[in-house]
Formats: sequence, structure tokens, C-alpha cells
Amino acid sequence: MKKLTSIILALVLLLSLFAGCSDKTAPTSAPETTKAPSNAGSADVHPMLFHVTGENGQEMYLFGTIHVGDERNSAALQKLTPFLDGCDALAVEFDIVAYEKDTAAQTRAVQQFILTDGTTVDQHMPAELFAQASELLGKAKLMPNLMKYYNLSMWSQLVEQAALLTTTSLDVNAGMDRQLIEYCYGKKLPVRDVESADLQYGLLASFSDELNLLLIENTLKHLDEYGAQVDELYSVWTKGNYDDILAVLNSEDEAQEEEMTEAQKALVEDYNNKMLTQRNLGMRDKAVEWLKAGDKVFFAVGAAHLVDEDGLVELLRAAGYTVEQVKYD
Repeated sequence: MKKLTSIILALVLLLSLFAGCSDKTAPTSAPETTKAPSNAGSADVHPMLFHVTGENGQEMYLFGTIHVGDERNSAALQKLTPFLDGCDALAVEFDIVAYEKDTAAQTRAVQQFILTDGTTVDQHMPAELFAQASELLGKAKLMPNLMKYYNLSMWSQLVEQAALLTTTSLDVNAGMDRQLIEYCYGKKLPVRDVESADLQYGLLASFSDELNLLLIENTLKHLDEYGAQVDELYSVWTKGNYDDILAVLNSEDEAQEEEMTEAQKALVEDYNNKMLTQRNLGMRDKAVEWLKAGDKVFFAVGAAHLVDEDGLVELLRAAGYTVEQVKYD
């Protein structure tokens, strides 16, 4: 089941929206981001970066982000800035820093996750599962009274977020996307959206109650393993080895697979298709659009979107571009 890697390496919206729910404090001023990042562990941090070139001299950098982190992301930023500084713009899934300031847009988007039939979420979940989920959200300080009026689509994401906040020290406020965006704000380098908050919200809202219940149950059932899995994933990401990241993404927990019915497996397959495969095609189209326009863009999206046969590396190669992994100095 690839829900874990999809969230941490592919979907930025939820982590950005609920970053403020943790006790950790996000950066508040763009000028601070232009200071030299910490050198801690910099020699060991070299996440995946690719140079994309076309026959007519077009070029861009393709970078695989992770949406959580610690001081190692500051070390990564130090490695990346020489490449970023030479670009016309940074492109990210969407500008989470700007979005977090747009409360009107957030309010409009969240409306699709509110139950409107007079019920509360506990009426849509088995009692024991609701009690377990509520306890976890309480520990993560994600359980205000109004939470009961959110639907299962929101609850499945909140449970995932609560698992992250309570089982690992990695910080959503230190995510690589945020560090890149805030650095560019300080440098006055334009920030472009590859997707949009609306697209990601719509994606989350599109999944069935059956899938969301399965995701909630799976996260809670394997909560003891969650933190170790995220920490391992982050460690692999910092090393930037394509094959190792692909192996993590393609790994399947046989025990978890055996627990699911064929119908449930089909739901998860559809989830992964929408979370990764279909979004990859839209990202490829946006990258090709900018390449054809001659824009030199630092194209930074979740690392899960770069790898495998349907990832951006292979999609751009199939579109006629040369894609080579960068060797850091």
C-alpha cells in the first residue's frame, strides 16, 4: 500500500494546510530565508536533481522534493542554490506560502469537505475506528469541536497528518518546497504553480468513503511502524539515489496486502493512479510548455513524480528531451 509515500513525496496540499497545527513555528519573514543555510551534514545530503535539455538549447532543472524535513533540508538548499540562482523562475506544485495567507481561498476550498446532510462523521465510521482516530487527532492537537462536521475525505488526510506529527520529529514547516519558495521570495525570483490548490483539493475530495475508511484503518493499525517508515524514506531521499527511491516507492508490505480484499486492492490502485500517474502527465505538459517557450525553470515537485516508467524523467525523455542526473560538487 503506497499511501505513505504518496503523501510525503507527492502531495503538498494537506501538509501545508495543517502545518500551523503543530507546535513548531514556521518561518515568518522572507529576508531570513536568504541567510546561508546550516552546513550540518551537507556532505551527506544530495537529493535527486536532473538537468533537462532540448535540441534547440532549451533547458530546465528537475528536482524531486519532500514535503517534510529537518536541518538536512537546509543543507540540501545550500547545494541547490547555485542551480536555482541561474534560473528564470522556480516552479512548485503550488505556492503554499502564498496560499496559506489566502484565507478566503482556503475557506472556499474546505467547503467541499463539510458534511451537508445533517450527519456528523461518527455516523459514517465504525464506533471503535472513530474512537481510535479521535484519540490520535487529539494527541496531535487536530481535534477542535467542528472537526466532527468534516467528511471522511478530510478525516483520512487528518489521520495521516496526525500520524506524522505524533510519530516522527520531522517538521512540515521544514519541507523542501517551503524552503525553496521562501528562498526565492528573498531573492525576488518568480515562483510559478505547476498545479493548484484547487486541483489537489478536488483530488482529495474525489475518493470514495470506502477508500477513506480503508486508509484510516490502515494508518491506525500500523501506527507503531509509521515514524520509522517516514524516517527511512527521508534518509533515502537525502541520498538522491534514483534506484533506492524507486525501490521504496515500489515496495509493498505483503502483510498489509494480504489483509485486503480484491475490491480494496482495486481502490488503492485507483488511488495511486490518480495521485501519481495522472498528475505526472499534467506536470509533463507544463514542463514541456515552459521548455518550448525557452524558459529556464527550476521545476520542483514531489520526488515520487520523477521516478518509474510513468515518472517525469522517462516522460520527458519520451518527449524528446535529454534528462541527466546532476552530480553535486
